[in-house]
Amino acid sequence: MRVRFKNGVEVEGRETRILLDPLKTEPNVTALITHAHSDHVPKDVRRPKGRVLTSRGTANIIRRRYKGQVEVIQVGREYRIGEFLVRAYPVGHIYGSVGYLIQGKEATIFYTGDVNPRGALTAEEPEIPEVDVLIVESTYGLPKYRFPDQLRVRADLAKWAAEKVKQGKNAVIEAYVVGKSQEVIATLNWLTNLEVVVSPKVAEVARAYEGVKLEFSEVRPREPHVYVTGRANGDKVVVSGWVIDYGGGFPLSSHADFDGLLDVVVKSGARKILTVYGFSRYFAEWLKNRGKNAEFLRESWLVV
Repeated sequence: MRVRFKNGVEVEGRETRILLDPLKTEPNVTALITHAHSDHVPKDVRRPKGRVLTSRGTANIIRRRYKGQVEVIQVGREYRIGEFLVRAYPVGHIYGSVGYLIQGKEATIFYTGDVNPRGALTAEEPEIPEVDVLIVESTYGLPKYRFPDQLRVRADLAKWAAEKVKQGKNAVIEAYVVGKSQEVIATLNWLTNLEVVVSPKVAEVARAYEGVKLEFSEVRPREPHVYVTGRANGDKVVVSGWVIDYGGGFPLSSHADFDGLLDVVVKSGARKILTVYGFSRYFAEWLKNRGKNAEFLRESWLVV
């Protein structure tokens, strides 16, 4: 088996090639999608050239937001794709997010996609299987990225929103339309009795969350209220892990921080770790300097 990072992450055996979160689909090649953020969904998902498989939750969002043509696979069930056996595991990033275990004759590989071992209110409980080779994201793959306690961040966000409304002002919250906005809604539903109003785009995605109770409205009242949107001007706060870099806002992240990535590495028990996305080169070097067999994925093929 061999892997590379070119059209997304590619895994190839003797007779079969699989694309993981590719930029575009290819004829006669199966694509596996981990979650519904646009940088992990093929640009041609409306008219794919090959099969596109994903979890039910991710399919719900892709169909609503991108009008994509995808097939649903059941999480935890084993599927045969050519010479490979494939199984999806929840990874805690956003609603419907999964990683893929790919079992070949030479090795078992687990590709995390974006991963959050802490889990989330709107995501399924994460599972990291033991494998030979781990392909792990490195979005926050620098030691400086250590998030504060996420329950405390949620509590602080809820307190800020309640105080803002009490002062007679709107509490405007900017968060990613897919995933983070719904997590904000869930947090405020859980910790406050505030009415949560959302933008049409946020509402469209939230309606794809089967089995997750999210209470919100699209009608903005005259009275002070909470408003969650993908983009806002003026008086607002931003909810994102990246605010840890520039201050302000609330560092509620859907990704593993540095310690979380290390936790994923340990849980996998992998003999080889391949890093991808974000600070992949640094994270691989950090692991390598501490005795791990680690490399960052490149465009050239790497035999595993």
